[in-house]
Amino acid sequence: MKRSVTLLAFALSFALAGWGGQIPRPAPALTVPTPSGEKINLADHKGKVVLVKFFLTDCPHCQRSAGIIMPVYKEWKSRGMEVIGVAINPDAKQGIPDFARRFGVTYPMGMGDRLTLTSFAELSAVARFFVPYMFLIDRKGIIRFEHPGGDQVFYGNEAQNLRSEVDALLKEPVPASAARKTTAPRKAPPKS
Repeated sequence: MKRSVTLLAFALSFALAGWGGQIPRPAPALTVPTPSGEKINLADHKGKVVLVKFFLTDCPHCQRSAGIIMPVYKEWKSRGMEVIGVAINPDAKQGIPDFARRFGVTYPMGMGDRLTLTSFAELSAVARFFVPYMFLIDRKGIIRFEHPGGDQVFYGNEAQNLRSEVDALLKEPVPASAARKTTAPRKAPPKS
């Protein structure tokens, strides 16, 4: 009996360590510095569909993924899509500019670390994970899709799956609070 309980506890802890929190769930706060010292703040993009991608600048899968994300970003940025890249390798400050040049990345990229990812994903600080690790957040700030690097179903046909998920989220209505922020205030007509 004791061995069964131990095995069950091990299996449960392994399962929980491999996947993040429940979907859907509110996106946690995320602010990361860029190599130039500016800040990227997820909260600044409320009302948009945001893809948050945690990656390593020297990871071949992450590099390939950048080539898949860029055409979608270029095509749908005007419809309200944004991408935030968060490089989590120790030399990210030096690696991001070269990564952007080599792979034609124009979306904003900042620097984080392992804890930035595990906190955002609601993983144990000692969890094993693979990159790229992506989240799609709807216009209301809710994480609707989460794809760890080991998600073979998603990454097996990443371009089509990404387009499908982003398109579905972009078709949802813009929340009234976000629409008010993006609309210019009306000027009163001149008095005669």
